[in-house]
Amino acid sequence: MSRPKRRFWRRSSSSLPEQRRQNPAGDEFETRTVHAGQEPDAATGAVVPPITLASTFVQDAVGDHRGYEYARSANPTRAALETCVAELEGAEHGLAFASGMAAEDAILRAALDAGDHVIIPADAYGGTYRIVAGVFEPAGITWTAVDLADVDALTGAWRDETKLLWVETPTNPLLTVVDIAAVAGLARERGALVVVDNTFATTCSSHSASAPTSWCTRARSTSAATPTSSVAWSRCATASSRGGSRSSRTRRARCRVRSTATSCCAA
Repeated sequence: MSRPKRRFWRRSSSSLPEQRRQNPAGDEFETRTVHAGQEPDAATGAVVPPITLASTFVQDAVGDHRGYEYARSANPTRAALETCVAELEGAEHGLAFASGMAAEDAILRAALDAGDHVIIPADAYGGTYRIVAGVFEPAGITWTAVDLADVDALTGAWRDETKLLWVETPTNPLLTVVDIAAVAGLARERGALVVVDNTFATTCSSHSASAPTSWCTRARSTSAATPTSSVAWSRCATASSRGGSRSSRTRRARCRVRSTATSCCAA
């Protein structure tokens, strides 16, 4: 008796990031949650990616490696997380960090130079305020705290040197909700980058990558299966809005599945 062929998940053509943003009718959220980044192990055929503990990886020649050289720069286990988070966000790339603040620091250092101005929420997360005021202000970065629920206030605070708009929604801890599309559109008109830092709402209920944003971070969440917190950074090729409603039952299921890390998206 012949064995039935095993069928592994392959994303549909409309599940590719650039196509899915235009046609979200590809693989559904639940399918991508379970399978994205979970390709069978090439060496053993294991259907669950193994946890890789190696700190260094063999190179066929100096600088000629097979995708991994040192765990600090890339690791197969971390790559599986990054792929999954980016896929769920509708983004193109993902990077995982050891903490939310590490992701924030990396974004701010990459996006800003001395003389630039950044706008943050009036009720920003305390760690965000401290890193902007205590680390980046002494380095020549100016900043303004604004009620981002008030678009007129945001417009009034804008300067010629404003290069970055930092958004939280819902904010931590006051849960202020910001219209991402409205503030991101205003920033885009002025040529500025936008960061959406999302601590509370997971991908199941908030699609920051689908709004016209530049970067989005999903903050520090943990689960029993993932005792250490992590944050992912994703880069989007394009941006569009997603529609369609889901039942509360489906949303609850999605939120239960989406229990790790956060993400940050860019166009």
